[in-house]
Amino acid sequence: MLTHLKIQNYALIRALDINFQSGFTSITGETGAGKSILLGAIGLVMGDRGDSSAILDPAQKCVIEAEFDIRSLSLSHDFELRDLDYADLCTVRREWHPNGKTRSFINDTPVTVGELKWLGGQLLEIHSQHTGLLVTQADEQMKLLDAFAGTDDTLNRYRQVLSSVQQLRTTLREKEDSLLQIQRDSDYHQYLLNELQQFNPVVGEETDIEQEISLLSQSEQLSYALSKSAALLDGGEGSLLDLTGKIKGELKGFAGLGKELSDFFERINQLGIEAKELSRDIENAIHHHEGNPQRLEILNERFAALQQLMKKHQCNDAQELIHKRTSLEENQAGEHNLEAEIQTIKLTLEAEENTLKLLADDLHQRRLQHKDLLSEQVITHLRQLEMPYAQMEIQLEQVRTFQENGNSKIVLLFSANKGQIPMPIEKVASGGEISRLNFCLRTIIADLKQLATLIYDEADTGVSGEVASRLGYLMRKQGKRQQILAITHLPQVAASGNHQLFVYKNNEADISETQIRSLDHPGRIQALAEMLSGKNPSEAAKLNAQNLLEVQSA
Repeated sequence: MLTHLKIQNYALIRALDINFQSGFTSITGETGAGKSILLGAIGLVMGDRGDSSAILDPAQKCVIEAEFDIRSLSLSHDFELRDLDYADLCTVRREWHPNGKTRSFINDTPVTVGELKWLGGQLLEIHSQHTGLLVTQADEQMKLLDAFAGTDDTLNRYRQVLSSVQQLRTTLREKEDSLLQIQRDSDYHQYLLNELQQFNPVVGEETDIEQEISLLSQSEQLSYALSKSAALLDGGEGSLLDLTGKIKGELKGFAGLGKELSDFFERINQLGIEAKELSRDIENAIHHHEGNPQRLEILNERFAALQQLMKKHQCNDAQELIHKRTSLEENQAGEHNLEAEIQTIKLTLEAEENTLKLLADDLHQRRLQHKDLLSEQVITHLRQLEMPYAQMEIQLEQVRTFQENGNSKIVLLFSANKGQIPMPIEKVASGGEISRLNFCLRTIIADLKQLATLIYDEADTGVSGEVASRLGYLMRKQGKRQQILAITHLPQVAASGNHQLFVYKNNEADISETQIRSLDHPGRIQALAEMLSGKNPSEAAKLNAQNLLEVQSA
């Protein structure tokens, strides 16, 4: 239960420090005094979204701190799983700094807003006029039925499988689209691949072919040049070999006269030997460079085909053509792999869809099993709120589409008057009837969830008189099982509280400030008298208030 709340520099609250007690606490005050600010602060410390615009003094830090007695909630293991320090008196704090930075703490351990939300869900629920109107919406009706039927584990598992099914369907569509695109281009790609495979490009061949074509195109001129060169090297009188022989003859007689002359003679001798060998090699080469028109034609055709392929595939050389061929081969293999992958996804999807259907069926059956019991309990509560002829039915129908909450379609039928056929609640229920129905539903489910604290923000809107008295009585009765905090404008409900807090606006300072105080018995009589008859109540109004307090607290 909530035991203490401290607020600094938030909205119209400069500083507030207040204790809360068990049982039913009514919270009263004039309209605009800031009662809802109080609940807004509790919501923020429990993880609701907030921003720095709510800071009263932008130059100062805003701090909201709440203390909860959690001894009865068996949360120590959950704290351990989240690596949080456990204490029977749990302190939750949220801070907003002037620079916009926010920080959150549980027992002085820094935490995320998500962890605040988790803890808040274990500790309390806040219900306002807005949540009352939610009762008329199908999604909220299903949430309430699920909470009553205890479907949390099954519903969580269902949502996990639903997410898996949705992801698999998306992946399958993407894979099938890719396969369709590949298949559309498949024939053309196969033609390109066959063409490249048949041509079989070789790395660097464009240079080699071009050089060989150049040689074959000039074979006649080359043969003449080679023959003439061989003759000049070793072709009889006047050739290089003849000249080296004559030089050797001139130097032969002097070679032994010194090292320099001996070197000259040896070099001339080697020159002659080299000329002889070079001439022989050139003569042999003449046979290799003879004209070959057939070979030249083949080379020209391959070179032309190579140029055409490089242009078609926008490649610069044979190496890039080889890469293109490899890519086409991989695409062809990828088509087969993609077909196998699609088949695997289909099998997985079929299995997940079967699981989804089983879980949806389980959810639907559990809802069917509990819907009438929930209706009966709500009707019992409504009869205590001056609705003796109230009827409520929950209709459930399975549909073919799977939504976040399963494939059950819910319609909440309601009738408040004798002889009236139950109809969809949004069509027939008045504001006061919706308020009472919402109160009954929330109370029943909070009981089941064993929440330590239940907070109502003007949940009694639209009711008055004896109904208000009965509502106050039920809140006081509920307060024996859990802590109830209720903001109210009804004196009957306010008088039913075990305790009463009064919210007021202090205008003595430069700016208006919201403040709150706990009322003692005389203070409660004064506050109730003002609720009954306005400011400066008469003694008769005070006696009326005292009588109301005695009756409602009996």
